[in-house]
Amino acid sequence: MILRPGDYLQNRYEILEMIGGGGMSEVYRAHCHKLNRDVAIKVLKREFCSDEEFVRKFKMEAQAAGSLNHPNIVNVYDVVDEEALHYIVMELVDGITLKEYIQKKGRLEVREALEIAGQVARGLGAAHRRGIVHRDVKSQNMILSKDGKVKVADFGIARAVSAQTMSSQAMGSVHYISPEQARGDYTDARSDIYSLGITIYEMVTGRLPFEGDTAVSVALAHIEEKMTPPSVYAPEIPAGLEQIILKCTKKDPEERYQDVNALISDMQEVYKDPKFIPDGTAETEPAWKPGDTRTIDRKEVARKSAEMRNRRKKPAAGPEPGETDRVDERLNQLLKIVGITLAIAFSLGLLFLFIQISGMFSGSGSQKSTGSGENLRSSAIDEQETYTPYLIGNTREDAEKELRKNGLQMELAKGELSEQFAEGLVMRQSPEAGAVVDKNSKVVVVLSLGSGETDLSSLKLQGMNAEDATKLLKDEGFTVETGEAYSDTVAVNLVLSYSPEKAKPGEVVTLVISKGAEQKMATVPNLVGSGSEEASAAIKAAGLTEGTVSRVNSDTVKAGVVITQAQQAGLSVVAGSAVDYTISIGSENRETDYPVEPIEGDPNSRYVASINNTYELKNLIGPNSALTSVTVMIRLRQEVGGETVYQTLMEPRTVTADTIMPVRFKAIEGAYGVNTGYVEIVQVDSDTVLKSYEVQFFKVQ
Repeated sequence: MILRPGDYLQNRYEILEMIGGGGMSEVYRAHCHKLNRDVAIKVLKREFCSDEEFVRKFKMEAQAAGSLNHPNIVNVYDVVDEEALHYIVMELVDGITLKEYIQKKGRLEVREALEIAGQVARGLGAAHRRGIVHRDVKSQNMILSKDGKVKVADFGIARAVSAQTMSSQAMGSVHYISPEQARGDYTDARSDIYSLGITIYEMVTGRLPFEGDTAVSVALAHIEEKMTPPSVYAPEIPAGLEQIILKCTKKDPEERYQDVNALISDMQEVYKDPKFIPDGTAETEPAWKPGDTRTIDRKEVARKSAEMRNRRKKPAAGPEPGETDRVDERLNQLLKIVGITLAIAFSLGLLFLFIQISGMFSGSGSQKSTGSGENLRSSAIDEQETYTPYLIGNTREDAEKELRKNGLQMELAKGELSEQFAEGLVMRQSPEAGAVVDKNSKVVVVLSLGSGETDLSSLKLQGMNAEDATKLLKDEGFTVETGEAYSDTVAVNLVLSYSPEKAKPGEVVTLVISKGAEQKMATVPNLVGSGSEEASAAIKAAGLTEGTVSRVNSDTVKAGVVITQAQQAGLSVVAGSAVDYTISIGSENRETDYPVEPIEGDPNSRYVASINNTYELKNLIGPNSALTSVTVMIRLRQEVGGETVYQTLMEPRTVTADTIMPVRFKAIEGAYGVNTGYVEIVQVDSDTVLKSYEVQFFKVQ
């Protein structure tokens, strides 16, 4: 199924574009609207989705890989089964594959190759410690990110694919498979080490050690042919690095590095000192010659092979005293000769090889090849013995079914909590997969009890009142911490987000509480020493409004200059807030800063009044006054000759309605001969008188 830009999966992932594809899947860039991040989504092709057994194995392995968390592994976020659509949601890494990088550069410098191999080995080591084997290590599955990280991708897919249709698509992987994979034998972490050795070879030489026209011919080369030393193609590489590559790619897993830690240690030494030769890596095995063969009796082959297998045999009762893992060197040589004999006697073993290899690379014969592989193995063990199947990640029912098919019984041990496996899945088995045991013996299985975590999304915390959410979490046994953040969409005091998504009782859950929409802030300018017009302009330029302007006498500051301001200069306040300040009207003998047209009368006398009061606008507006602005002015009203005359005492000003307005005028000059008047506070928009004060005028010379 091909997805198109704009398609949605789970109402969460929006498809943006196709960014790649291969034999079994298409890969898309998508955006996760829940977590607001881009992801990669690998969608299985239709021909794989129709095979229920394949899908089951694929999901099981991918879910196990999803438990891995390491900087050198591409994270698997989710494995989804959505009707006929099966896909994996993964970390989106911005970079190119190692294969593409090698193709661009031809071959890599030694130190660069060691740095890349070291990161890959650390990622594989993290998986191996969890009991997960990659089985498809190759340069195409290694991504070089732009920040210099190397990440290993596609964990778990190879196991699911191993018994499925691959045909020509296998050519990309067969160049890297281990001999035991090519034969269909039991594989473990050492197979990954072999494939990593092939990848290091490719990095330093720019080519692969084994080539062929078909997947089968390349697979046979891994089994039979001796590798050309990398120094033949890259003479400048250190001898120590060449020995590391040759040890990684030994035909016999027992002769390779037994874990990646030892490999990493040797690579680090060569990186520091190119003359370093790792212990136990000297190449002593002679090149194989066609004439070095002899006929071996088939019964002897079966007997010796059974002895070889029994090194790993783990009977239910435990190992016998004195049992040892050491293998006679003659047996090793014998087995090598057996393999060579079978390869040379191609006409006698043609059917065998065809079944073995086509089990990996053909489509229609996948079931037959699996059965043939088991028949071959069983020929090397007694009739009363069998191999333990791989049970990890299976349900109890599926595990019992697998055991019964192999003539074995299940013994359930006490369940355990697991971060890796979902509740009810097999998390551990003993003996391990591939061990030779007696039929009808018991395999001990440990089932996961789950992680013990609660999926916090089930509590519906988002959008809940902060107090209610806190109480709910505490009742569930969690410790709660809170933080705050602005939000344009979530109201004040509601839960904006929480973390983590899952938690165990006793763990900390952090709630982020909304502070509402973020308010723009402004900085109060310094007004002191400025003229009134300059102060007004500075306030507007700062994104603020002019508040109450008071006028007082001053013997030290000349008239018209700002003496003080109510809000401190440099203070951060909400944009649009009012700034109050006080202007000097000069020394005390200056009677008014508001010139009044003289009224005809005695030119040597005038009528003057004063007022000293305050008025709280909130008494009129109410409790929400801090959120309300109002434009007001102060004027004098007098009745003169039968007419009402007004005189402006304070020009209109816009202030917040919680402002306490000073009503202070020391020398108001009124109409000549009029003894009374009224100082009025007026709301300009409606011309409403908010407050009126009666004042008395006195004649002064």
